[in-house]
Amino acid sequence: MAKPMRRLGGNWSVSRGGFDKTEHYQTILYEIEMLRFSYGRILRPPDSATYGDVWAYLESFLVHYRNLVHFFSKDNDGDGTDLVIACPTVIWERETGIGDRRPKQEDIEEMRAIGKELWREYEDRKHKNDTISKYLQHCTTYRIAAKEWFPIEMMSKIKELVEKLESSLPAIKWATSEPVDRDHFLGGNSMSTHSGMKGQII
Repeated sequence: MAKPMRRLGGNWSVSRGGFDKTEHYQTILYEIEMLRFSYGRILRPPDSATYGDVWAYLESFLVHYRNLVHFFSKDNDGDGTDLVIACPTVIWERETGIGDRRPKQEDIEEMRAIGKELWREYEDRKHKNDTISKYLQHCTTYRIAAKEWFPIEMMSKIKELVEKLESSLPAIKWATSEPVDRDHFLGGNSMSTHSGMKGQII
């Protein structure tokens, strides 16, 4: 009888769990929170940060920026799984108890118009070659092209749009409200003591 396979690292895992992200509007709030978090870390990296930290924060910032631009700008032309403000009933569902907070249609259209402007500036491949997606996708020849990002300018362009959306949603924070359980990572019952991971960091 074959010996059963054991997962490398035992049961050690990391996830976004524990934050009860169970409603669609919470997905959007998560994107906003992580955008602000990564933006703050780019502006003021921790004292022990290396360039690797800054690059990781930059990539996180760009991912969440792009996701929000998609949310505000895109039509519901996919398979119905994309969250877009063009389909507000998915976000402001009555069953979640926030249906009465849904913005007026003219406010939604105003947000979409700003979102479309941001899409043209940062993601529209018909008008530019250096989109966010080109620098975040799989390894391609585009990746060696020099590209500078201007996070302060980018945040200034999306700040009011995000705040307008937030005013119609509950005030919830997950990622920045609780300190990390250090014992789960390094120290105490850390991954370095789990079966198959002893002494391994990579």
